[in-house]
Amino acid sequence: MNTSQLAQLVMRIGLGINMLMHGLVRIPKLNAFVTKTAAGFSQTLLPALLTKAFLYTLPFAELTTGILILLGGQFSKWGYFMGGIIIGALLFGTTLKEDWNGAGTQLIYVIAFYLALRGLDTSARNRYR
Repeated sequence: MNTSQLAQLVMRIGLGINMLMHGLVRIPKLNAFVTKTAAGFSQTLLPALLTKAFLYTLPFAELTTGILILLGGQFSKWGYFMGGIIIGALLFGTTLKEDWNGAGTQLIYVIAFYLALRGLDTSARNRYR
């Protein structure tokens, strides 16, 4: 295993565990998570029904994303992509309520998912050299 592949493995383990655990810890307390988080959007133009529907599905999407990333191979590619889409949706809501500190943190995730996807290309190219 070359350095690029090891770097990709570190990224996969880190992002995979992060997304897996975001979902896993929220599912047992789903109603409390939704109630608490939805309250932060009450002063935005998002309808409460849409906000709650998104929040009820979010932990399951995060869990699935984490599992896909940790499985590796083509699963990781789709997990990274799904993670990027999730973060994009979260960024929309975070900026809508003008939480710029939260948005800055989420941009770090955007960069991490970008680098992870790019790393898959690099890792694949190095495998065939």
